[in-house]
Amino acid sequence: METEGSHAKQLIRPVIFCMIILVIVFLIDYYVDSYASVRITYQKIAQISQEHNYVIGNQIPLSERKPKWARINIMERKEFLVIGSSRSAMFTSENMEEESFYNLSVSGGSTIDDYLAEIHILFSQDKLPDKLLMEISPATFNANIELIRWQEWGDNTLYMKQILEGKIPSGRQPDLGIQWKNLFSPSYFQYNFENLMEHKRAWIESSEDYDNPSYLTVHSDGSSMYGRDYQNKYTEDQIMEETKNICNSRTIYCCDDYREIDKELQNTFEEIIEFLMKNGVEVSLYLPPYSEEMYQFISHDDTYKVILEVEAYLISYASENGIRILGSYDPTRSALKTKDFYDAYHVREEKIIDTLWERQVN
Repeated sequence: METEGSHAKQLIRPVIFCMIILVIVFLIDYYVDSYASVRITYQKIAQISQEHNYVIGNQIPLSERKPKWARINIMERKEFLVIGSSRSAMFTSENMEEESFYNLSVSGGSTIDDYLAEIHILFSQDKLPDKLLMEISPATFNANIELIRWQEWGDNTLYMKQILEGKIPSGRQPDLGIQWKNLFSPSYFQYNFENLMEHKRAWIESSEDYDNPSYLTVHSDGSSMYGRDYQNKYTEDQIMEETKNICNSRTIYCCDDYREIDKELQNTFEEIIEFLMKNGVEVSLYLPPYSEEMYQFISHDDTYKVILEVEAYLISYASENGIRILGSYDPTRSALKTKDFYDAYHVREEKIIDTLWERQVN
C-alpha cells in the first residue's frame, strides 16, 4: 500500500523534470536570442546607440528597422534627417556638417512603404525634422518590387496611409523591449536550437571605433560603414565583371519586371511630400548613382529606360514644387569612376559627398 510520502515523491519527480526542461529552454533562448527578444532587445540596441557606435553580428540576421524605430522612441527631435536605403547610409553628421542629425537609412532597399512607416513614427512623436534628405532610387515606383522588409515597421505603414486619407489611425505601438511571450513559443525554441547547433547566436557590441574589419558598424548618428574586409572585397576589374554579369542577366537590383512608373506609388510619393511640406519640413530629393558601366547599359537598353524616365519625372516634379534635387543616377555627373565604388551599387565613403551636388531646375 502506497504511503503519502511515496505518492509525493512520484509527483515531485515529473515536476523537477519539467523544471529542468524549462530551465534548459530558457537558457538556450536567452543565449541564442535569434529574434532579439530577451538578452539583446531592440530597445537595448537603441540605448547603446545613444552614446556609442556598435557592431552587430551577421550570423543571425536581425531587423535593421526596429533598432532605428527604437532609437526614434528615445532620442530627442533632430533638425536634419536622412531616409533611404544602404546607398545613403554613409551620410554622417560630420560630412553633412549637421550637428542635430540622424540617418534613418536601412538596407535591403527602401520602398514607399518604408517611407510611410518612418514618417508616421516621426510624426506621431512630434519629431519631424526641419530638413529631410530623401533618397529616391528608381525602384521606388516599381509596382512589381518584391521587397517585404518594410513589414518590420509593424503597422506604421498602414497608420500613415490612414492619415493621408484623412482618418485617425487606431492601434497601439508595440513594445520593443523584452518579449517574454517568445520564451513560451515552441517555434522560437526550435529556431534557437537550430542556430545553436550551427554555433550561431545573435549579438551586438558597443564600439568606440569608426569601423570594423569584419562587421558593419552602425554609428551613433544612425549612419553606417561596411566592414573593411567588404570595402576591399572587390577589385576594380571584379566590380566591372560583376556589373557585366548583372547587365547580361538583366538583374539590376529591384528593377525586374519594371516597365513603367506605377501611378499609385507615384501618387503616394507626392502625397508624402505634400504632407511633409505642409508640416514645415524642407524636403530635398537625392538620386544615388549607379556604377559607370551599369549606367551605360541602362542608357542603351530599352529594358531599363524606365530608370531614365524616373530621373526625368523627379526633376520635373522638383521644379514644379520648389524642391531641391541632388545627384543623379548617372555617375559621370558626379565625376565618379569604377574605383570609387565598393561594388556595382555603393559609392565609397570618401566619395559619397561628391554625389550630393544640387541640380539647377527651372
